[in-house]
Amino acid sequence: MTRIFSFVTVAAALAFGVSAKSPATKDILRARNLVFGAENVDQESGRVDKDKVIFSWLTNATFAVSIKGHVILLDTFAHRAEMVPGRTPFVVEDLVSLAPEMAFLGHGHGDHADNAAWLGSKLGIPIFASAETCADLKTLDIPNLIASSALPSGATVDCRDVTSFGSHPGAEIVKIDALESVASITAFRHFHSGTSYPETKFPITPVKNVADPRDPDMYPPGVPHSYKTAGKVGGPISIYYHFVVKGERSFTFAWHNTTGDLNHGCTIDHGVPGCWDDMFPAEHVSTNVRNAIASLSETDVELGSFVSLGFATTGMRDPIQNSAVLKAKIWIPIHQTNAALPTSSLYFKLAYLKQLEQMVPALTPAQRPEYRWMVDPDDYLKPMVYDPKDERWAKGGPDKHDDHQDDD
Repeated sequence: MTRIFSFVTVAAALAFGVSAKSPATKDILRARNLVFGAENVDQESGRVDKDKVIFSWLTNATFAVSIKGHVILLDTFAHRAEMVPGRTPFVVEDLVSLAPEMAFLGHGHGDHADNAAWLGSKLGIPIFASAETCADLKTLDIPNLIASSALPSGATVDCRDVTSFGSHPGAEIVKIDALESVASITAFRHFHSGTSYPETKFPITPVKNVADPRDPDMYPPGVPHSYKTAGKVGGPISIYYHFVVKGERSFTFAWHNTTGDLNHGCTIDHGVPGCWDDMFPAEHVSTNVRNAIASLSETDVELGSFVSLGFATTGMRDPIQNSAVLKAKIWIPIHQTNAALPTSSLYFKLAYLKQLEQMVPALTPAQRPEYRWMVDPDDYLKPMVYDPKDERWAKGGPDKHDDHQDDD
């Protein structure tokens, strides 16, 4: 049964970080210019454009987002988070200087949740994650970090449970009120990707996931620098987030940093032959997740993982099927640099395009999202600016799910 939860943040979130009237510090101004582009930042107050929604890719599935001037983080991991900018053209401290108001974690593996507990406790901002991931973050050795001056005295980890301990994918639909003045947020537990049953309905296009041997020479290694998360409990517990920006067009975007199997619910922690649907046949777990995605309001932009750990047997099926249920206008493929090797992005793109042709009618040509493929490291810190007032985001057309074809 679906349950509804509501969360309201405290004063730190309501203050919205940077005042539109008081001058910004040099660190905030530098970081926001770097991440969102100087043309989108008030050079006195440091406030990001209050009329726009801006996404900036910070490696793997991590994004800095400004929602009408309110800065948040989606994941907190930084690939090769070095002491000085290298392949990753920023350092972890730049995420602190960015002065985000809160952070949302998709799941608790290190390539998503690293730095979260340290960053949240240093800034005094809330982190939203599954109960299991919050439990991991709260194991941060705060006394030692305070003693080493990495954290201020009195620092604590403020992690807010989005889904409850042990909940099943799709079982809880959660309303998060943290940004209610500018955006409504819906969240639910999604499927982490994993090895699935081999696909038999259509041909599979193999994906080349290879490292470029020239990479060390092009991007010499620096000195690693990050605050790691154990991920022992919350590692695979994955949350799907959907944001509806308030205003004339109700601009919407979804973010899920892993893309699982909607056919059988095979995941990294419930793999073949046990899978979610095999273990809990009476619950129809895959159907619950599909219904949760389908129930979301008309969506403009999907920030969704293009890699599934099952790609060897299912190719690009899972990203395509997830998009087929959501039916967003634009798909921005994410989860590069980890699992998908950095230099394999364009191999995945070719496999995706071929798989689309093999999976009709999952997404007919008219239904396919406009994709904005990105390549590591070329597309880091390149602001993607959306005007919520643009006529393209007008809602109220034919129901986006009327023509959806079941792929089971």
